[in-house]
Amino acid sequence: MDGRITGGIDIGSRTTKALIWDGDRVLSRSPLFSTGWAPEESALRAFERALKDAGCKIVSKVVATGYGRISVSFADESVTEITAHARGISRLLPEIRTLIDIGGQDSKVMLLEEGGLVIDFAMNDRCAAGSGKFLEFLALTMNLSVEEFAELAYTSQNPVQISSMCTVFAESELLSMLAEGASLEDVAAGVHRSIALRVAQMARTLHPNPPAAFSGGVALNRCIVKELARALGIEVKVPEIPEYVGALGAAIIAREGL
Repeated sequence: MDGRITGGIDIGSRTTKALIWDGDRVLSRSPLFSTGWAPEESALRAFERALKDAGCKIVSKVVATGYGRISVSFADESVTEITAHARGISRLLPEIRTLIDIGGQDSKVMLLEEGGLVIDFAMNDRCAAGSGKFLEFLALTMNLSVEEFAELAYTSQNPVQISSMCTVFAESELLSMLAEGASLEDVAAGVHRSIALRVAQMARTLHPNPPAAFSGGVALNRCIVKELARALGIEVKVPEIPEYVGALGAAIIAREGL
């Protein structure tokens, strides 16, 4: 550690997180704060918590990324989540050449070179299908948390086929299937498979190269990871701290800019 400590803040559509980096290791990372309607306030709370846990009063530079990055007036710079996630994953899993990030409101697939440089990318940001919001909404329809929904789906041996990509129509389709006798676990698995197929379809437009990785909070959902690997036909790795990959990448970029 040479004293050039930096901070990265990732303001997603659902959660905000911050991380303190010394060039070699993560000194601290904040809990996940709800972004809500005031992203700068959430960013400040996360950043102050990360600073406190790291035992720091100041850092040399702060870079913000994510959905609400332009709202963070105290950040020195902002970068896109594509850039941040690519740099973060290159530190955690340097061999990765395809990165998938399913966020609260969109999903992204990136092709990477060594060092986390982005060659090409594809993004779905115009439809909830293939996003964490789609998963969350349908879990709530079943009166389950996202975590309960995922674990239930993981036990299924016969996922149903979900044909509707519109959130409202998908809800009606799920309820009809349950009324006709489909099991809750098979319906839950069908939702996970439909998201994975949607993301894989987008990924195939880029001709993804193995090995692949999955970043973002949805990567903690082992059913989605399994279904993505199945849909893509390649192994999909999950880094140690998938929900902090963007914040880590932002902090690394901050240090490189000193």
